[in-house]
Amino acid sequence: MVLRPLATLFLLMAGSLFTGCQSNESSRPVAQSRFDTSPESTRIHSGEEMDSNLDLGQDWESIEDRLGVASASQRRNQAASSAVDLPAGGSRGGDSSSGFGIVLATFTSTGHEDQAEEYRKRLGILLPTLDSGLRTHPDSRGSVVVFGSYDDWTDPEARADVERLRNLTVNNRQIFPQAMIAELKVPRDPRTVPEHELVSLRIKYPDVRTMYTLEIAVWGDFDSGEYPAARRQKAAESYAVALRQQGMPAFFHHDDARQMSMVTVGVFDHRALDSTTGIKSPEVERYLMQFPQRLVNGEPLIDLYDPQDPSKGGRPQSPRLVEVPLL
Repeated sequence: MVLRPLATLFLLMAGSLFTGCQSNESSRPVAQSRFDTSPESTRIHSGEEMDSNLDLGQDWESIEDRLGVASASQRRNQAASSAVDLPAGGSRGGDSSSGFGIVLATFTSTGHEDQAEEYRKRLGILLPTLDSGLRTHPDSRGSVVVFGSYDDWTDPEARADVERLRNLTVNNRQIFPQAMIAELKVPRDPRTVPEHELVSLRIKYPDVRTMYTLEIAVWGDFDSGEYPAARRQKAAESYAVALRQQGMPAFFHHDDARQMSMVTVGVFDHRALDSTTGIKSPEVERYLMQFPQRLVNGEPLIDLYDPQDPSKGGRPQSPRLVEVPLL
């Protein structure tokens, strides 16, 4: 048997190598008729109307652009075209069940675990200098193939590895144009998610690609020693419960990677913000009238008119639309 050069072998196997690999842009919202929209099936709390009439439109990328969310096409365009040396194997060993890694491929169909493992093995054979840094990891929607293990988003080695992976080419073809750093967590058992936790919306609407909510309050320690994890989490949960008792559709969320806890209100679809004008929907404005100020540790966050001269004063920052996180 004649041995083929690596580049030729890669191109011949590309079809099977990438079978089952699904990028974010291929996932589109499902039609509204897929959901049971009866009052009992959609009701989360008295006073919450938005989630019972979600219009799952097709213009997600324009909305994501307006909200500052990097869409798949934007991530593709960030990739450079020149070839570079292959990275050696990631910056750290670390615990593969947590931390951060660079996602190279995502598998969501039936048998995704086996597909991801087969992809990892083939990739290690085709690009042996990557092999020691490759592994599979369970994802909220299936399985992912990951390169490297890093401490956090800002790890300089992670950023350097992302750049090298995005620039990696074979026969002028980019192999990983959408490589990105991601936080790796073992998916939670849905039965352990409290009713008022923000990710509970992902259980209620498992097929919805993107949902938004209005972040009105945040708690964090910010190296002050005043809000360690237990206190900030309790503060957020207590505030969400208090709002619920007033009839508000409030949710809490703990972002342990950023060491912050937050409270949001409402659930919105792509109509929350006009992608052309930036005008918020009447439903969002209604909540902004009730919550005009974004709170940080219980106090309004002030945007200074002149950061160099605080004496000139400022104005309270408004709450912001954020994406509902994955489970």
